[in-house]
Amino acid sequence: MGKALVVAWGHEFVDEVVDALGDAAVDVVVGKPTVAQWRGAPLVLVDARVQTLAAGMPAHPCMVVVAPEKLDGDRLAAAYRGWQAEYPEVPVYHLPTGAQAVRQLVAEAANGQAAEVRVGVVGGHGGAGATTLAVALGLVAAEGGRRTLLVDATGRGGVDDRLGTPAEGLRVVDEPFKPLRPVDRFAADVKVVDLDRALEAGQIEVARQCDLVLLVANVQRNVAATRWVAATLSEAGVRWALVPTWMHDKAGQELASEFRVRFMAEVPLEPPSIFSDGRVHLLDRCCLLDLARDLLRAAPYAAARVAA
Repeated sequence: MGKALVVAWGHEFVDEVVDALGDAAVDVVVGKPTVAQWRGAPLVLVDARVQTLAAGMPAHPCMVVVAPEKLDGDRLAAAYRGWQAEYPEVPVYHLPTGAQAVRQLVAEAANGQAAEVRVGVVGGHGGAGATTLAVALGLVAAEGGRRTLLVDATGRGGVDDRLGTPAEGLRVVDEPFKPLRPVDRFAADVKVVDLDRALEAGQIEVARQCDLVLLVANVQRNVAATRWVAATLSEAGVRWALVPTWMHDKAGQELASEFRVRFMAEVPLEPPSIFSDGRVHLLDRCCLLDLARDLLRAAPYAAARVAA
């Protein structure tokens, strides 16, 4: 498709980004780019220190913000909050931690192809709603025309019990013992794995291969159980984020802060009439499906975003 555009405030930032990208070719503008340069780039990388570089520019489908290494601590947190206030869907990467993710985005922009998305979902306790969210993710991905693989790794048949609307392009596989096998074997644009919260060896193996694992929980009422799952994921090096079942879960916010992970939007499991038969259906307007769409868009980037 073309070269990514680096929009920088100074040459020092350009040098740091170019070093992080290795041999990837990019176009560089120091200062404000023209609208034509902005629109013509398949991917725009903006210096996190100066939000005015993007001010007044048209919306770009592939814009990311890159923070240099020396922007850290409170200054990094403040920059992150500022970008999220104005551009909530734009991911923020901090170098050198996010260098690999940025390199991948630049390569995809050059090739005109996006890598497959892998999302894991696990409950922090029984009845958290993890399987419901996993099914919603699979349905909205397939509805959007993407080849989708939904792996039930729990061994309890929960996916079949929740799947309400047949969706063309959605393949469902039941594999509780070696869930990484179908993930590696079957070609798909989006791969969703419903993980068992016991997180035994096979579960951890596939969790590590996910772009992001979503831990669904009402932490306030299930602190000990959810903490165990959170600690297991972190100790195994899994990229994960906490998805609460209610937004005012103070214990959940504290847990996310403790493990330095994102506290995502709540899972809207109410009103129950949306799935009165216990199944998830594709509806024109549904908060659960809207959340699933947002999570799929964020999954490749969310783990690399700055936790603030």
